[in-house]
Amino acid sequence: MNEKAAPLTTHLEDLRKVLIRSFIAIIVGTAISYGLMLDWIMEIVVGPVHRLGHELVFLAVTEGFFTQLKVAFFAGVIFASPIIIWQILRFVLPAMYSHEKRLFFPLLFFGVILFSAGIVFGYIFVLELGLRILLINFSGGLTPMISVSKYVSFVISFLLPFGLVFEIPLITFFLTRMGIVTPKYLRKNRRYVIFLMFVLAAVLSPGPDIVAQLFLALPMVILYELSIIISSVLYRRIQKQKEKEEI
Repeated sequence: MNEKAAPLTTHLEDLRKVLIRSFIAIIVGTAISYGLMLDWIMEIVVGPVHRLGHELVFLAVTEGFFTQLKVAFFAGVIFASPIIIWQILRFVLPAMYSHEKRLFFPLLFFGVILFSAGIVFGYIFVLELGLRILLINFSGGLTPMISVSKYVSFVISFLLPFGLVFEIPLITFFLTRMGIVTPKYLRKNRRYVIFLMFVLAAVLSPGPDIVAQLFLALPMVILYELSIIISSVLYRRIQKQKEKEEI
């Protein structure tokens, strides 16, 4: 921050390099996913519905190919994410103060961990259970014929919100650290926040059924309660540090 501000054209050129390198990393990751790991990745994606005894079909000539390409692309983004994150860091960090950098790195690290944990949690504990309820318990005796593209879109839209809601403790930590919220404020507004969580779950869930909404809302409520505990611990630590500084 003590250096002279770089001209706008330099920033734009650096941003262009970040975008180009990230795009190349995604293309390479997608190519590797499609050429070397597609069968393994597809088995992970379609495993839950296969374990329930259902087979997927494709209804258009190109649907199977484009669905596999879509899965390979998302896997490529995941594989390329370390390079993408590193490129973004190289672009952003020079504009930060040292104390901002000390806070930025832990937040980024735990943000990635929590997002990944949310995806894994949704896949292992919720996805197959949700499919079982929707395809068997609530099928009304009808025989499902599931399109592979619709299924993949369902899985993606089902799992991504879990990754997002697992960021709740980290967001609460950041807001408490910045002095924007307090544990008392979180407890006082608990019922309003829980109501908003159920509304948000209804918006984010991949379908109008109440089961999918509950699967998403309940972890949000649990994470909010955990966030209150995290906020309380952090708030007490901040207050003790202020007391020491005053002495």
